[in-house]
Amino acid sequence: MRRYKCPKCNSTSCVIRQTKRGKSILYKCKGCIKYFSIKTIHSNKKELLNDHLDGLSFRKLGVKYSLSPMTAWRICEEELKKLPDNNRFTFNCCSRFSDIFVFDGKYFNVKGYEYDYVLLWGIDYFRHDIPIFILAPSENYQAWARYFSFFRIIKHYPQLVVCDDNANLKLAARNSFPSVKIQTCFNHFKENIRRDLRVRSDSTYTLFMKRIEDILGEKLNDEAMDKKLFSLYRDYQTDPVCLQILTNIHKYKPELLGYRGIPKAPVTTNMIEGLNSHLESRLFTLRSFQSLSYAKLWFNGYILKRRFTKFTDCRGKFRSLNGKTGVELTKKPEVELPIFF
Repeated sequence: MRRYKCPKCNSTSCVIRQTKRGKSILYKCKGCIKYFSIKTIHSNKKELLNDHLDGLSFRKLGVKYSLSPMTAWRICEEELKKLPDNNRFTFNCCSRFSDIFVFDGKYFNVKGYEYDYVLLWGIDYFRHDIPIFILAPSENYQAWARYFSFFRIIKHYPQLVVCDDNANLKLAARNSFPSVKIQTCFNHFKENIRRDLRVRSDSTYTLFMKRIEDILGEKLNDEAMDKKLFSLYRDYQTDPVCLQILTNIHKYKPELLGYRGIPKAPVTTNMIEGLNSHLESRLFTLRSFQSLSYAKLWFNGYILKRRFTKFTDCRGKFRSLNGKTGVELTKKPEVELPIFF
């Protein structure tokens, strides 16, 4: 229990709590019969909320702002409830999205649930905005179909979807956007092959894997890819394991070449993987959420904050985004953006 010092006699042993008055607590010093009040609510609530969204736990917030963990939680919950729903905000204020989106899921822990919940989200590749998110028990078809239904509500239909090798995501995307192209992430696809060949523990297929990496290391047209695949087939046609890998590559060829005809299209999910890593560092310090309802409030606040935070480290073809925010690039022309953070 925190002990307060009497402002008159500097004693702490004689100070007792009398009553609470609004946002202050009245104390009495029995030594000098002096009454004084202590304001227990920190004045800058937005700063406290920003620290919480940056990963500070309620215990650490209490230490930093001289509050109890319960008071810090109450302030954060009140401030998070004041924020608009991210998906509804997108519907009301944003419409200028690009044709390329990168999608993925990020699992997190909720107290009382046997299995982790998952955040389903996606990022506009060229504008770096995050229009839609939902929380779901797993990455099944129904969850992704519900997620993509929000894109139909905001009347946006991506031309290219970039994702890992998630069959449920791809099927839901095709059903929601019949003309969409799917680009399977090269990195995830190569990692699946490495795992099947066990190249990290067995050197039998090391050379074969290097040639696969050469094929999936750059953008190729159909003729160039067919030529390299045929060369592999000619050298390894007697090995059933290699034949199975080459057959699978041929099966996935339309999804591995989804970028064709779309200028500057990505072939990896590196952009959203970077977001997942950033989010993981926040979730690691929070450890778990006490309830699913608070998890939804926190993710809503976290994503809104990212959308309203100016980019500072964009490089290459995205260098022009520095100094801007994602929501600035996608908002409707007539909309004046509010200040939330």
